[in-house]
Amino acid sequence: MTSSVDKNFRKVRFLGRPLRRRSSAVDRLMTYNETAKRMSQDPVVIFSMGKTGTTSLTQAIAATTSRPVVKAHALSKDGLGRRFATEARLNVQTRPRYLWQCEQIARSLKGDGRWTLLCGVRDPIAIAVSGHFYGLARQGATGQQPWMIGDVEDHAHAIAQTVEKNIERDWFREELKPSTGIDVYSTGFPTNVGVQTLENGKFSALILRAEDLDAAGPDAVARHLGHDVPIPIARENTARSSTSSPYDRFCAEGQLPEDVVVAAYETEMARHFYSPTELETFRARWTGALS
Repeated sequence: MTSSVDKNFRKVRFLGRPLRRRSSAVDRLMTYNETAKRMSQDPVVIFSMGKTGTTSLTQAIAATTSRPVVKAHALSKDGLGRRFATEARLNVQTRPRYLWQCEQIARSLKGDGRWTLLCGVRDPIAIAVSGHFYGLARQGATGQQPWMIGDVEDHAHAIAQTVEKNIERDWFREELKPSTGIDVYSTGFPTNVGVQTLENGKFSALILRAEDLDAAGPDAVARHLGHDVPIPIARENTARSSTSSPYDRFCAEGQLPEDVVVAAYETEMARHFYSPTELETFRARWTGALS
């Protein structure tokens, strides 16, 4: 039976559509309203670093469970501010509805209730590589610049700059802990398994390495959500265009300065989530020692 709340919600949304198209302010308020409704329906909250397989997780959970899924990469004031600035710099959309959704998710998490979270982590240089080509793809889709711009060395220079900036940031300290109180560094991470569940009074968070998404993800996510059978996760790389050659070519041939690579893998986050052997393999990969 449809509740009166649902009927009123649909009525407001229908009546607001014309205004929404004309007014950014109305669009923003309606986005808040729609997100608040989803947050009242016991959602799975994918609150994670970007480029860690979150699109694949979102699609898998939505396809195999009855629970709604919401996703956020930032919930802090500073984190959202940086992302609003990035959207303005890329100039690929006039209304950042996804970030408006994140603002409402942040407000909802401060309320009562218990929340189920999924948090991804990944080799920090792989994140920078994927993010670089994802940004180019978004700009290319709007005709702002050619997708094939630059050679491998040009991309390497831009990615190295991103890695250097990211070294100063720690998503788990800047986003997860302030938003949930969960401190991933208060206990060791099982690098041989690649997944870990951390809890406090309001939040139950599954920490999942992107490198282990195929092997450990289906069972771990199912257990975390109380699902009876493994949840199949189809990998999708949104950094790629229809041709995907620049991203593929860089992954096959790209190298970064050794000092940048070493610094990236000396961060607390890298050393916490990856074993010394794994970090050495990453270092050799991105400096060309494995070529």
